[in-house]
Amino acid sequence: MTATAEQLNDHSRPTAPAIKQLFAIVPAKWVRQELLFPVFGISPEAARKYRGSGQWHEGKHWDRDPANRVIYNREAIEKWMAGAL
Repeated sequence: MTATAEQLNDHSRPTAPAIKQLFAIVPAKWVRQELLFPVFGISPEAARKYRGSGQWHEGKHWDRDPANRVIYNREAIEKWMAGAL
């Protein structure tokens, strides 16, 4: 059996097997509110309530970055969720 020019195009070449790489993303010590839900299951509204009610303390559980955005201390929130203040 002979192949025609149409059959011998780039699609007929064998390709290398796809290699999938798995990696973990570890959040930094201070994270923005967009990561609160994926990491802790805490919505931005719940985070505002914790800040406003004084359950989360400024400088410990949350602070502001140089761009004046609210950021959260992942380690302090983990301890708070475990029952430590």
